[in-house]
Amino acid sequence: MGQIQRDRMIDSEAVFDVDIISHEHMGEDLRAVWQSLRASNPDLYSPYFDLAYTDHVASLREDVRIIVVTDQGRPVAMLPIQGGRFAQPVGAPMTDYHGLICGPEYDFDLQDILGRAGIGSYHFSGLIGHGRAGEGQEVAATDVSMGAEKWRAAKNKSYRRMLKDNNRRARKAEAEIGEITAKFNVRDTQALDQLLTWKRDKFAMTGKYDVLSIGWTEDLLHRLFAAQSPQLRCEMHVLYFDGRMAAADMGLTDGVTFHSWMVGYDADFQIYSPGSQLLEQLIDAAPELGYKTIDLGAGLEGYKKHYNGIDQRAYSGFIAATGPAAALSRAYGAAERMGERANFEGLTKLRRRYSQIAACDRTTKGRAVAMFDAIKNAGKS
Repeated sequence: MGQIQRDRMIDSEAVFDVDIISHEHMGEDLRAVWQSLRASNPDLYSPYFDLAYTDHVASLREDVRIIVVTDQGRPVAMLPIQGGRFAQPVGAPMTDYHGLICGPEYDFDLQDILGRAGIGSYHFSGLIGHGRAGEGQEVAATDVSMGAEKWRAAKNKSYRRMLKDNNRRARKAEAEIGEITAKFNVRDTQALDQLLTWKRDKFAMTGKYDVLSIGWTEDLLHRLFAAQSPQLRCEMHVLYFDGRMAAADMGLTDGVTFHSWMVGYDADFQIYSPGSQLLEQLIDAAPELGYKTIDLGAGLEGYKKHYNGIDQRAYSGFIAATGPAAALSRAYGAAERMGERANFEGLTKLRRRYSQIAACDRTTKGRAVAMFDAIKNAGKS
């Protein structure tokens, strides 16, 4: 398997080997095992766990590697990463979910795996399944396979109040602007460009780091948007007010799960909640589109609390595994905990911001400039 290093990990019943290989050394046999393991584990329903996603990232970055855990020569788990001893999930910070590709019967020690693979620390923002380190959040994902009418009938009073307000805003928009229409799986690249412009404007307004400012991240979106494979692709759904683009939602999908990825709207229409209106129309159209699950990502803040329904949690934080990189990460963690006790969240925000910057821009100068801007704009976010 193109082994770089090997060590042994022992539990009460089995002895495992740990290898780390470059993405280009994945043969067809190992690729088939990946897909089989993912299919066996309901926790890995998200399209981010499809091997094709890692393939797309690896075509844009040269530092993608795969940690492979084997049991007597048989692969039983894999973890795609990027970076060196300070590793991150493949595709970070674009990847909303990440974790071990393995069957549901295994419960590995992720810290042990990382250490034996020679990884010093692993910083993550949406870890699913094994590890469970850091802070956990419920996932805002919902099963819409029964159809919109039955789905809405099962929702609580809080959702129904929200829906009533949303319908009122829709009527107001139609009275003041014009007809509201939705188009699904829009393939117009100009519409995509408009969505990305809205996202950049939002980054600038909030002072948050623009993850689209580095070429490979936007290239990843365009590459997936252009892909027409039923296995993995991006689909974009657009809401129009009187023919004018009001909101868009571009998501990653395998045809069964739609993971809302890039959402934006025209600020002129903010009072009409075009994003919420588009989401409700998407739920109506889900059966025609083939979607059984709509996933809005980790966290139940704001409107997202109305759309959870799957028992899943995603974890953010870091795992300090071995060596100097682990020691430095633990030092950062200790500083953050001190800051939390002093009601100062700035250290945590800056660490997370730097993690985003480091994943996007691998140049020292680029990271320094981005961090200076982050510190300067810290008060905005």
